Amino acid sequence: DTTVRLWQWRQPQEPPSVLPHAAEPVLSVKFSPDDQYLVIGSDSTVVHLWKWRQPSASPITLRGPAGPVLSVAFSPDGYTLATGSSDTTIRLWELYTPSALATILPGPTAPVYTVSFSPVDHTLAAGTYDTFVRLWKWRQPATSPATLRGHADPVYSAAYSPDGRVLATGSRDTTVRLWDVSQPDVPATVLAGHTSPVFSVAFSPDGHLLASGSGDGTLRLWEPHQPTAPATVLASDT
Repeated sequence: DTTVRLWQWRQPQEPPSVLPHAAEPVLSVKFSPDDQYLVIGSDSTVVHLWKWRQPSASPITLRGPAGPVLSVAFSPDGYTLATGSSDTTIRLWELYTPSALATILPGPTAPVYTVSFSPVDHTLAAGTYDTFVRLWKWRQPATSPATLRGHADPVYSAAYSPDGRVLATGSRDTTVRLWDVSQPDVPATVLAGHTSPVFSVAFSPDGHLLASGSGDGTLRLWEPHQPTAPATVLASDT
């Protein structure tokens, strides 16, 4: 509906504040590690950076993608922003010089649905429409990425475990997969149970649980260290 809303989640009955935003669908949002900025990717190809504690302030605007910005992510130190776009590009923006041109990573030839930084090293993961997951050493942008193969359909979501050893991905093929990023040629562990595309995955802070959200109306909790155990269905609207 083109709005960006901020809820105080510890006070769920309080109405949200609404950030002023252009009249375009909002496709991705993320807070910076220092909690100063909120980045917004939209259907208009423009990336907005808000100082969200100052909602009346005008945002910093980053321009470059030729298609909608489907995914955004901050590096762990908060200095670099990655964006994935339907124009098949992944761009890296240095936030202390937002007027500078972004670096474009080589590799993708299909829309980029998800980008995620490793919490422990200089690796960036991206899931794309062509079913692949690619891993870049993003401080060496000219190098070719490692490619993880296994999904049968577009990859919609990706998240690293807190220790950076495992990458979880969710796909239109209805599966969640767990990859050992130190062994990119080893097939992933497959978590099956959803019956529709998996649009979102996230680890708990201790890494002992993985949540997945799907178009089948369920939110499931998995134990990554016991991948054969059935998931707990935490919520459902079916």
